[in-house]
Amino acid sequence: MIVNADGAASSMIDAASMHSSTGGALVLVVEDEELVRQFAVETLRDAGFEVLEAASAQDALQILEQRSDLKVMVTDVRMPGPVNGYFLAKRVRERWPYVEIILVSGYAAPSRQDINVEWDFLVKPYESDELVRRVQSLARRGVSAR
Repeated sequence: MIVNADGAASSMIDAASMHSSTGGALVLVVEDEELVRQFAVETLRDAGFEVLEAASAQDALQILEQRSDLKVMVTDVRMPGPVNGYFLAKRVRERWPYVEIILVSGYAAPSRQDINVEWDFLVKPYESDELVRRVQSLARRGVSAR
C-alpha cells in the first residue's frame, strides 16, 4: 500500500494497472469553474493520466502551442470571453487534428448535426467513472489513429 502526499492510501497494483490502461496519456482540462476543473483534474490524475489544466480557451490554446503530446482535451462549452468550447474544439480540430475532444456542458446536449461527429459530449453533472471511461476510450482511439 502507498500513502500519497495528501495522505490518501492506494494500492501499487491498482495504480500500475490504471497507468497501463491509460498509457499515462496527456489530457487537457479546460473549465472556467475552479471546483469543477479541480474535480476533473483530480479524477483523471487518480486514473493515471497526466493532466494539464486551463481556465479559459485562450489559456488552452497557449498550452496547445507548447505541447505536441496532448491526446485528449476535455472542454466546457460555456466559458467567459470571446472563445467558447465549440469554437475552441473547431480550432483544435483544424490545428491539432490528432487531439481527441470531449465537450462538456450542464445544458442540454446538442444534436449531432450541431457538433462535429468526431467529438464526444458529456453532460454535467457527470460521474467520475464516466469521465475516466470516456477519456480512456478516446486516448486509446487517438493512439491507434496515429
